[in-house]
Amino acid sequence: MLADSPSAYEKEPKSTDFIAQAPTTFDQTVALDGKVGEYVARRKGDTWYAGALGNWEPRELTLDCSFLGPGAYEAVIFHDGLNAGRDATDYRREVVRVSATDKLRIKLSGGGGWAARIYPVR
Repeated sequence: MLADSPSAYEKEPKSTDFIAQAPTTFDQTVALDGKVGEYVARRKGDTWYAGALGNWEPRELTLDCSFLGPGAYEAVIFHDGLNAGRDATDYRREVVRVSATDKLRIKLSGGGGWAARIYPVR
C-alpha cells in the first residue's frame, strides 16, 4: 500500500528503494526507551529497521543504539527536512556509520517522522 500515487514514487528512486527493501516480517522487535508507538526497532536477519513518529509538536529524541550487536554499522536515514513543518514533502536522506555505543539525535517536525535501515558494514 502506498500513501501517494505510484507515479510520485517514480520521481524519488532513493525513497522507493528504501521502502522496497523493508521486509514484511521481522525476527525481533524492540521498544526503544519504553515508548511503544513513538519509536521502535525491528530486526530481520542482521539488519535493523528503526522508526520514530512525531505527534503535532516538534521534538527531539535520542536513539540509544545499544540494541545493535558488536561492530560497525551503516545507517541509511530518512528524516524531516528543514521545512518539513510547513511542507510535509521536505525530507533529507543521509548515510552514517554507527555502533552499539552511539546515540543518534532525532529531530522531528510536528507531524513528522524518521526511518533508518541499519546494517553491518562488510
